[in-house]
Amino acid sequence: MTVAALRTSGAVLLVFVLLTVTYFEQYIAAGMTDVPVAAMVAVTGVVLVTRKLGRAHLPLLALASLLTVLTKPSSLPALVGLGGAVLLGTRSGLRRRAYAAGALGLGVIVGLLYDLSQAHYLHQSLYAFLTLDTPTHFYGHLAEQYRHRVLLDGSWLGPDLRMLLCFAVGYAIVRLFVSSHRLAVAIAVPVAAAWSWLGPHLSGAHGVRVGILGTGGGVEQAAVLLLAVSLLFALAAPAEVVPDRLRLARLLVWATPTLVIWGLDAVYDDRLLAPAWAPLVLLITWTLLPAFAGARRRSAWLIALPAAAVLTLGVLAAYDINGLGHTGWQQFRAGGLSGLTNAASMRNVALGGDFAAELDALAPQVQKGDSILTYDARLRFYYLDQIDYQEPTSCSQLAGHRVFVLLEDDEYQTLFGTRDDSSFWEACRNPTLTKVAERPGAFAVFVNETGCGSPAPQDQGMAIEFGRFRTDAKAEALRAHLAAAGFVEAKVEQLGCALYRVVETGVPSEQVGQSIIAEAKTAGITATLVPH
Repeated sequence: MTVAALRTSGAVLLVFVLLTVTYFEQYIAAGMTDVPVAAMVAVTGVVLVTRKLGRAHLPLLALASLLTVLTKPSSLPALVGLGGAVLLGTRSGLRRRAYAAGALGLGVIVGLLYDLSQAHYLHQSLYAFLTLDTPTHFYGHLAEQYRHRVLLDGSWLGPDLRMLLCFAVGYAIVRLFVSSHRLAVAIAVPVAAAWSWLGPHLSGAHGVRVGILGTGGGVEQAAVLLLAVSLLFALAAPAEVVPDRLRLARLLVWATPTLVIWGLDAVYDDRLLAPAWAPLVLLITWTLLPAFAGARRRSAWLIALPAAAVLTLGVLAAYDINGLGHTGWQQFRAGGLSGLTNAASMRNVALGGDFAAELDALAPQVQKGDSILTYDARLRFYYLDQIDYQEPTSCSQLAGHRVFVLLEDDEYQTLFGTRDDSSFWEACRNPTLTKVAERPGAFAVFVNETGCGSPAPQDQGMAIEFGRFRTDAKAEALRAHLAAAGFVEAKVEQLGCALYRVVETGVPSEQVGQSIIAEAKTAGITATLVPH
């Protein structure tokens, strides 16, 4: 295999591996900083190894390092690891590598000085500013509860890559001690296969179909197993595609600081491992490439086996990108070309149904200066310092907060028990909460204010909704406009504190509802069919 062919094959394989990273796939358009920080770490690595920049190399490297720090503080361990990795090697060229490490360090220092100024502005210590933990150490406690299960499970990049990640790390570690590629493969493949099934068992999973045997549906499961078996083709790989020990060592050093910090402080959320995606994806790619080359060496037809597995996993990941799945793609296609310019529709597609609904339910309730009690980290991107992160403990913590957002899912139910149930908070008497919205299994929104609104409507039928407003006056103005247009059955409903909607209830069927919507559209009125 020529150098050009090797580079092309590696680049294509890297794209598919990256796409299969579950948390890259899920958060690519979520507006969170995890994908950007992973990208900036990767960009810094690319600038580091680019040799055609001349005198601009070191300044550009320092700038990339600075921008990476400013993207998200969690990039700091990755930059430390990258600096350590570049220093590895022979004595010849050490001065050049030391200058590169120095440029990385300069960017980090400037970035930390900026962070220090911002911490001083907010009257915080630099550590508090960088970690963003709460006074109650909520995230520290959360990490303690998750650490054992997550570290043993091994699906840090997602279940589809569990086996490949175990193999890549195991192979690289073995190669640090032995030079034989074949021996490293012979050791790493069975160990990775065994741990990919045993690790999830030790983490608390039960039954036979767990870990490597419990990945998704039939097609996805077959692709994972086929790719795992295809790793044995690496035994026949030609020497030119076998990664050298220095490259493997550098990738391990690059990834290790982030893995350690994540395992200690942020293991409760796999997406927070994003700064280590670049070295881990590269490690998987460079250890998987020999399997393709070995299959091709045996027979030109055999390469179709690992290729089909990788392609299948990539296609499945693309189908579920950003959590779209069948429902999301159906919504995307329903909008047609005009839907691409519909900001509200595209926002719902990008954010996903549950989170988009949560934001929609929260928006009418929050006013300037309101404090929002929640443990949904995503809300900070929308409400900044109005968010107060706290673990849900008791009714007493609601004091001083006008809005409370409860997340409801199985993991939080396991952590918090009955405190993750909306009925627990509805029973509070000091203060009394008003539930203004809920999507069971996803979220509930409460307002700490009595004497306003009605309980969230139950799904007892269908209605046509014409709009939602913060004030009764705006809702009444729309109702009057609708009455003049012939929609005399429209009325105003108060859903909660500062939340009103205009609806026409008593819709007997979806067919009737769609005809009303069509009639409204001819009059230039937007309407949607909703449960009531």
